[in-house]
Amino acid sequence: MQDLIHIIRQQLVLCLRLYELTREQQNALVNTAAPAVQRLTKEIEAVVIDLNRLEKKRCDFLQQQGSRDAASWVAAQPEGLEKNMALQLLEKQAGLLQKLKEASGNNLQYLNKNIEYIDYNVNVMTCTAAGVTYGTPGDNGGMPVQGSKMFEANV
Repeated sequence: MQDLIHIIRQQLVLCLRLYELTREQQNALVNTAAPAVQRLTKEIEAVVIDLNRLEKKRCDFLQQQGSRDAASWVAAQPEGLEKNMALQLLEKQAGLLQKLKEASGNNLQYLNKNIEYIDYNVNVMTCTAAGVTYGTPGDNGGMPVQGSKMFEANV
């Protein structure tokens, strides 16, 4: 039981760090600070690698115990202080993972908005697809109709 508690604690510390980095990344995305986003993404990647290592360790431990998941294994253990501690840690971890999921979803939306903004501006600068945006329907904004986009796969 102590081994599992130790692994969960380490995972919880890394999840907290990952959540902090994700929130910082969110602020950088909102402020369109590309160098900060790049730096934070590298830090997030390192934390995720460490989390993956710990998850493999946890899976190996549970496999040795003949269980598929930590919650069911802990629930099957006799009552005691360690069991209560493990259940509390698992509950905290589940809550934090839910927060991480929400924050990551928000970051994905910010990234998509930034990509759309970049694509739009590239199209405006290259006069490729922006003509209809500024003209009335049918006149194509005074620009010739382009049959291709700036970033075609066959170019």
